[in-house]
Amino acid sequence: MGECKYCHKDAGWFSSKHSDCEEKYNIGVTKLKAIIRNCFEKKEDFFLHKSETDRICADSYIGQDFLISIYRELLEEAVNKYLNDGVIEKNEETCIARFIQFSGFTQNSLNTTHALDKVVQSRIIQEILKGNVPKPAITISGDFPFMLSKNETLIWMFRNIILHEQKTRREYTGRSSGFNIRVAKGIYYRTGGFKGTPVETSYMQRISEGSVCLTDKNLYFSSMEKSMKIPYDKIISLESYSNGLGVQKDGANSKPVFFERLDSWFCYNVISNLK
Repeated sequence: MGECKYCHKDAGWFSSKHSDCEEKYNIGVTKLKAIIRNCFEKKEDFFLHKSETDRICADSYIGQDFLISIYRELLEEAVNKYLNDGVIEKNEETCIARFIQFSGFTQNSLNTTHALDKVVQSRIIQEILKGNVPKPAITISGDFPFMLSKNETLIWMFRNIILHEQKTRREYTGRSSGFNIRVAKGIYYRTGGFKGTPVETSYMQRISEGSVCLTDKNLYFSSMEKSMKIPYDKIISLESYSNGLGVQKDGANSKPVFFERLDSWFCYNVISNLK
């Protein structure tokens, strides 16, 4: 016999839920989300609605595991909305901190979301916009593969970043023409020459996977196969993408590079304002 994942009673053969339990759950989730979203929007204290949210959870089979998942989703949604105008304001930070208290998130739960990273990153950008060099806001665990200069300040570090570098492939289009004249057995000389043009195409080639470090002066990349240092004042182009950041460094022999998995929103704002 299967067990209903909502009420935890017998659900019958080959079934994991009761349809009426699922309906109650979905209605309760909708009500719960509406209350929390309204608090985020109006910067209202979540604890004012605790008795109501507790009742909804009890009536709708929203257990602790379901609740944490819902609250994690709502936190990420709220942080992204607060970032729509560029940075997270002080009253928005206060609201987020209050929600974390209300939700009862454990440290492990918070570690599964990047929402708090966004809050800290927004604070760093605000400091840069004020003309200040931000103080390190992260703790590095494990190896730190970069050698920073004496007066250089660490801002952020990213791991598991894939480096791509632009390469050029040359091909020829067209066709040969003329007559074949036999010179010796198996050897022919074609008169008329080859009528075609060389065509160069560019593509991004995966180079390696490693770590990226942002400081107040440089962007660093380090891996077993390749390492590089890109001073901000040598960058002539930044391209922000949903899955990474494109960088073009000044110099005749410099090729565009793309850092896949890099947080383009944060890196673009840091580099652009420090540059």
